[in-house]
Amino acid sequence: MVPTVRGVGAPGTSGSAQGSEKAPPMSHDSRATKRAANRRLRHHRVLRSRPRHPAPPFPRRGLLALAAAIFVSMSTEFLPGGLLPNIAATFDRPVTDVGQLITVFAGAVILTAAPLAVLTRRVPRKPLAIVALIGIAAATGLAAFAPTFEVLLIARVSGGVAHGLFWSVAAAYAADLVAPSQLGRATAITAAGGSVAGVLGVPLGNALGQAFGWRVAFGTLAAVAVLVVLLVVLLLPAVAPSRALPRTSSTRNHSTPSAIGGILLVCAIILLVVIGQTTYGTYSVVWLSDVASIPSASIPAFLFGTGLAAFVAVSGIGRIADRSPNTALLLGIALAAVLSALFPLSAAWGVGPLVIAALLQAMAFAVVPILLQTRMMRITPPQQRSTAAALQTTAFNVAIGGGAVVGALVVGEWGLEALPWVAALLTGAGLILLLLTSPSRSSDPASDPHPSSSPMEVPDVP
Repeated sequence: MVPTVRGVGAPGTSGSAQGSEKAPPMSHDSRATKRAANRRLRHHRVLRSRPRHPAPPFPRRGLLALAAAIFVSMSTEFLPGGLLPNIAATFDRPVTDVGQLITVFAGAVILTAAPLAVLTRRVPRKPLAIVALIGIAAATGLAAFAPTFEVLLIARVSGGVAHGLFWSVAAAYAADLVAPSQLGRATAITAAGGSVAGVLGVPLGNALGQAFGWRVAFGTLAAVAVLVVLLVVLLLPAVAPSRALPRTSSTRNHSTPSAIGGILLVCAIILLVVIGQTTYGTYSVVWLSDVASIPSASIPAFLFGTGLAAFVAVSGIGRIADRSPNTALLLGIALAAVLSALFPLSAAWGVGPLVIAALLQAMAFAVVPILLQTRMMRITPPQQRSTAAALQTTAFNVAIGGGAVVGALVVGEWGLEALPWVAALLTGAGLILLLLTSPSRSSDPASDPHPSSSPMEVPDVP
């Protein structure tokens, strides 16, 4: 009898884990089966590594068309500011009366943006944007040919309503066009239209008005608006209005309350930061002349330089906003507050330090609205985006008007010297509110347009 050794003896005996022993040779069929299993495993791993919903191609042409529409809208809003004396002379009115053209426009936006967003939430987005742009073009054209001051006021009210409707669509349009991971870049492209309006559109409109009359300036802008309507028709991709989820027990317990809370918190931050910066910005020309002692002839070049710096910052913020939205927003607001507080000190040191501080402050503040808008769209469910966009537009307009009022009160109580300090204080209050409502957490926001359980949490991408 031949003794058997475990693992080597008769067929059917159990094997051992000892390293010196060899496994029985594998048959051809077994090797083929193992290779097939390895192929299936590799294929499964490849499939798992691919995103379930790959990002669509980046719609650059459509976003540029939307940026052109925003350029027209913003230029229309601010065009009368530099033409008030000319308009007053035409209708033999005091400049203070003509200033109502700005007031009624902002009032129309504030009163109608949110209701119109609710009423039109089921209307297809692209036709609604086109209708709003046509309204802006028509109101601007009516202003150019207004026979009386009262008709001009009606044109401005109509333009304000169209402006509010347009922004209730435009502010959320980029979020509907791109994947969540591309939202910062898309928002930066569209926001560049507003920056170009501030750097080129409004100054060129004012130059036209001074050279050929304010009616020519309004008429030219109306013609540009018509061309932009055609551009939007041809290039802007259509998006469907977001539908609300069915009313079931699970959706009733969904994140709607926290989304509303986040929307209101973003609006509160907008109010604090923008009121603070507008408190100084409304009277910046007077402050530069009377406090910083900059010659009046040099102030336009100073403002053009800060506007150009703002445009550069807006052009480069997109990818940063996608990768580190929280950090970028915190740094933007913090720098705007600190640099505003440095204005009085830098003015005392000389023109050079003041120019550097002003350029950096313009760059910091220019990106804040983009980052706030990006945050708003990321924390808001798709079916609430039009409402969030309208509330955001209302908050910005209230803040712009409120900043002018606060600035006037500050000047009357403490003088021009206090404006930068108040701007820094209110902006710092917005920063504190943001810090208190933004818990730190790291995950990928690209997987979900509103991934956070917290109403203000937008995770950074590592």
